[in-house]
Amino acid sequence: MIYLDNAATGFPKSDAVGRAMQDALVSCGNPGRSSHTPARNADRVLFRCRELLAERFGSTPENVVLTKNATEALNLAIKGLYRPGGEVLTSTLEHNAVMRPLNALRGAQEITLKQFRVDLTDDGVTVENFRIAAGERTDMAVLTHASNICGRILPIRAMRDAVKREDLLLIVDASQTAGHIPVDIRALGADVLCLPGHKGLYGPTGTGALICNPDRVPYFRTILEGGSGIESRAVGMPEELPERLEAGTQNVCGFAGLAAALAEFRFPDREQNLFRLLLRELQRKNGVRLYGAPADDASAEKYVPVLLFNRDGIDCEAFAERLASREIAVRAGLHCAPAAHRALGTLETGGVRVSLGRGNTPADLQYFLDALR
Repeated sequence: MIYLDNAATGFPKSDAVGRAMQDALVSCGNPGRSSHTPARNADRVLFRCRELLAERFGSTPENVVLTKNATEALNLAIKGLYRPGGEVLTSTLEHNAVMRPLNALRGAQEITLKQFRVDLTDDGVTVENFRIAAGERTDMAVLTHASNICGRILPIRAMRDAVKREDLLLIVDASQTAGHIPVDIRALGADVLCLPGHKGLYGPTGTGALICNPDRVPYFRTILEGGSGIESRAVGMPEELPERLEAGTQNVCGFAGLAAALAEFRFPDREQNLFRLLLRELQRKNGVRLYGAPADDASAEKYVPVLLFNRDGIDCEAFAERLASREIAVRAGLHCAPAAHRALGTLETGGVRVSLGRGNTPADLQYFLDALR
């Protein structure tokens, strides 16, 4: 199979990930609940995963909350940190993992929600749009680091600096950048970073993380309560992270796999070159319409390796099925991001998404391009 759906999940996973999960299955008990060997083994697995995530993303292990995916992390962050009656700012390129929690709060009249327009050709315009939209009442911004449908990377650091307000809480969704480009929470100026373990990091599905900036850790209200392994007499969740946001038994096998993926992680060395090659070839093809893509090779550095297109006269989902019949895996439709499709003008049609990963080769792209003919 030619796998071009890495924005959904990185594939294939390495053998080391599978071995680590199997080892955990037979050696680990319930973490934090006892001092016997299986429980201690589980403790070590989770701490090692926190340690590696903290090292990769610029935090400390105690400020890494393990979640089942980026969506859970975003819900914990948004619903745990919003100010009742406050104003939240987000972009026109957001995924439903951001928009649905925010719209739920807006529907309950808990917040006012604003959006600013991302300019796909000029970061300076994006920064200025953000600066203007972030008024005195704005107390939280929730931003994608890169679009999941067109791959455009937002200039998060410049946006943070333009506002010049330390009291503005910044939550960043790094679902499409983690593992593809270097991401450091301090360098971004973010307060909270939310990410999946199963995409660019090539860990197993069912893993993710909420990571706090160790220089300014916010205080979270809880949206999930239960056993934490500590402070069992207390009627509420512990005050400190990560236990405050980790109710119940963790996915030890999954995080053993994620730790193994992080331990062997290297940034892909040919991903961007393949992305530029694919961009050039699709730009040349008659009947192929690209949306929100880089204008040329020079601007490709502002994108993660994701392209959205349609073939004239063919429904996107029917076209994806044709590719699947040739053993080419892509994704078609609205990609859980209707707000972003509205911004790109594809809300009615959807689009075919091609997303590259570390396993792709020039031969993969040639096979895909031949199939387009």
